[in-house]
Amino acid sequence: MPKINARTIGEHKMQTRDALLEAGADAFVTFGLAGTSIGTLADTAGIARTTVYEYFPNKESVLSALIDEKLPPIIDQVLADLPEGGALDRIAAMLERSLRFAREYPVEATLLFRVSRELPKPERDAAWSVLDRVRQEVERLCRDGESSGEFPDVDPVSLGCIIADHLVGGIDELSARGPDKAETVLRSRIAFLRTGLSTND
Repeated sequence: MPKINARTIGEHKMQTRDALLEAGADAFVTFGLAGTSIGTLADTAGIARTTVYEYFPNKESVLSALIDEKLPPIIDQVLADLPEGGALDRIAAMLERSLRFAREYPVEATLLFRVSRELPKPERDAAWSVLDRVRQEVERLCRDGESSGEFPDVDPVSLGCIIADHLVGGIDELSARGPDKAETVLRSRIAFLRTGLSTND
């Protein structure tokens, strides 16, 4: 059993759950979801395997809990206090913040954008719903840009999907190329975004 210094049973349970989540983050980033077993989680957290099931029914639920708890504060940072200006400037700022998030929070980025892809589709869709606020803001800005003439006359929903794919692709590229290429990836992605959304011929 782990040596958890807790004054109450409630504190003990909370600390044990936190230890499991920490173990899950380490294991999933290192081995992926398929390569991580309940035994690995238990051993890393320093608890009995049967104890894991008192907190989580399976390893997939550990991953889901990590995403649900770790990602929202980061999403808040991506969306908070976007700069004044047109829709394009605001979308570019979101893209820049998202790529910087991937560089500054590599564990969280790996859990969401790589490991969660191993989940069955319903669980994967639920995990990715953490990005709904980003998608909604991009779509809103696309509507603003289209109505103001800043963007081409394209369906804002479709345009929002294209931009969201561009953002996720940038995070994938950053993950593959490494943090030393972050600025190159960032500049290239923003330049492509601005060129693609420009209404100039």
